[in-house]
Amino acid sequence: MDNRTVAKRYRVELSSVKDLLFYFLIIWTFVLLGLSLFDFLSANFELSEAVVTSYLILLGVYIVHKETSRWTGVKLNIKPGELFVYVWWISLLAMLLIGFFTHRDISPPIRFLAYEVLGAFLLSEISKSFNAYKKIEGQEDEE
Repeated sequence: MDNRTVAKRYRVELSSVKDLLFYFLIIWTFVLLGLSLFDFLSANFELSEAVVTSYLILLGVYIVHKETSRWTGVKLNIKPGELFVYVWWISLLAMLLIGFFTHRDISPPIRFLAYEVLGAFLLSEISKSFNAYKKIEGQEDEE
């Protein structure tokens, strides 16, 4: 097999893995969002930190896969990673507003989840910026 064939096959495999990870993460997001709302509205239910940690690990795997592909030059289908930030921060805002009027507290795992999702997104954006700068600098060196 020549290098182009291997590279094309590698790109297809990486792209399909990333797509599957994205959709799996979407499912996890909505399940965890439902559990978070149940935790917020129910006095008898407390969201396990293990569930939140598992979600964050899965999100981390998705981000690392995406950034590794970007840095190695493998072009993948673009998926809106910001979606996860919007879901969690809109949910957090809604719970804060409801909690203000109903005197309910948001459990720490839910608050920290929103903070950590935003932190992961910001790290991804920093990586994206460095990668773009590296590409621009590499193009200038070639000229």
